[in-house]
Amino acid sequence: MAEPSLGLELEFAVVERTGGGTHDAGAVFHTLRQRRTALGEPVTDMTGGGRLMGLYGPDGVFSVDNGFNNLEYAFAPIGRQFGHDGGGHLNRLARIVRREVNAVLDALADNGAAALNLAEHPATVIDEALYRRIRAPKPIYTHWVEDRGWRHDQGIDAKAQNGPTTGVTADGAVPALNLILWAAPAMIALFANSPFEAGAPTGLLENRLTLWPRMFGAAHAPGDRRLHQPPPEPFTDLAGYFRWMHGPGTAMQVIPAGRGGYKGYDTMLRIEGDPPLFDFLAGPPRMARPLGGGEARLVRPDAAHAEHQQFAQFLDARIRFRFEETPPLGDFLAALEGAGALEALFARCGADLYIEGRACGANFPDAELLDLPDPRIAASVVLAPAALQKGLMANPQAWARLSALAPWEALPALRDAAIRDGLRGEGAGLTLRAFANRVVEEAALGLADEEHWMLAYPLHALTAGRNGADRALARYEALCGHPAERIRRIAAERIAHPMPALPQEAGESVA
Repeated sequence: MAEPSLGLELEFAVVERTGGGTHDAGAVFHTLRQRRTALGEPVTDMTGGGRLMGLYGPDGVFSVDNGFNNLEYAFAPIGRQFGHDGGGHLNRLARIVRREVNAVLDALADNGAAALNLAEHPATVIDEALYRRIRAPKPIYTHWVEDRGWRHDQGIDAKAQNGPTTGVTADGAVPALNLILWAAPAMIALFANSPFEAGAPTGLLENRLTLWPRMFGAAHAPGDRRLHQPPPEPFTDLAGYFRWMHGPGTAMQVIPAGRGGYKGYDTMLRIEGDPPLFDFLAGPPRMARPLGGGEARLVRPDAAHAEHQQFAQFLDARIRFRFEETPPLGDFLAALEGAGALEALFARCGADLYIEGRACGANFPDAELLDLPDPRIAASVVLAPAALQKGLMANPQAWARLSALAPWEALPALRDAAIRDGLRGEGAGLTLRAFANRVVEEAALGLADEEHWMLAYPLHALTAGRNGADRALARYEALCGHPAERIRRIAAERIAHPMPALPQEAGESVA
């Protein structure tokens, strides 16, 4: 069987290199553009609100996420869905990620900044002034706040994730989604890295994931308030997944007027009445107004509009897709009514699908990890989520064996335990450490021998019984002084170091 495509969306919480305060990193794009241009490397500007917001390059897009203190590198997928280009996608991705991450860290250093090896800035106090100053000027954010009632400011303290992307067939999309959602508590526990907020310990190891209930707690649409909560049972097929995401009580998101993405800087249109997507698709043309003002226009429903709504749920994993050939609207709507019909339609239209993992907090090499005797631990810390996700999805027995450990109804409790206690958490008769160990074992069975080195970090965390948050808290307890002062010191110390040479680059065994 050919390999799936593999990619990564990696976020960076940016800090002042001395002092550890939150930092506006907008200048880093100018630095990187200058360097790439000098080397003759192709690069294209991404601009918005009168500022340089990111750079398009051959290996992906490096840009602002929700604020200028939270950057994101969306690495272009290697292989398209199930490519036939010689394999080795995961190690190829590892080489690209190392090169690009180190280039970003070097450019940040030249601007007096650094990325933080914590998945949330530990000392930022969120207020309206900070939010307005640091927020990326993307039109959709104003819409979310003013029209939908979202607390978008709750993420402005640079909550950062490591999001692997793994290609999947139309028939395999829902089984893969269920598997990655079920494994999420283990992934949270292994990579939890955010025990502080606003200058104090939170009592949680992955405080980053409190973002979603805060953000959507006062949302106007009932659907917005539930689409970050695991469903009561596994999804059965693509049609059921879409009905859950776009059914009664949901409100359609804005759509681009042209071919741009949902968070782009071109004109975004709000459909009159904010209907559920399926109500809009099944009805007559509706009027829509551009965000920020402008003349209303008539919008005719099209199956392509479903592509612009796929981000609407905020679980620990998503199905993402792109049609090679957009199906007729009638065919798309009819396929929602038959078991397996939407999978068949996606296959006929050449849809490119992948699973986007969202459970893992961002982790980077730091001085402590680099001092460990096994260099693979620091080398693998950024890449391990991608290896785990690929390995699980490539193991045909992973779902049956992992789902037998506890009922699906236990997922919310296991997830809460992972957020609160990490590897020490427990629920439904399981300890998170034992569950995470089983997840790593199942993932290992789906990886090639030359990919196993990327499991070094999770294996180290399991052996030690502690993750990045545990290490940060241990340092906090060892320091003296006021809590805020101790946390500022941790922020200054806990900067990301360049990724070391990968095993295959150093000539070491990767088995």
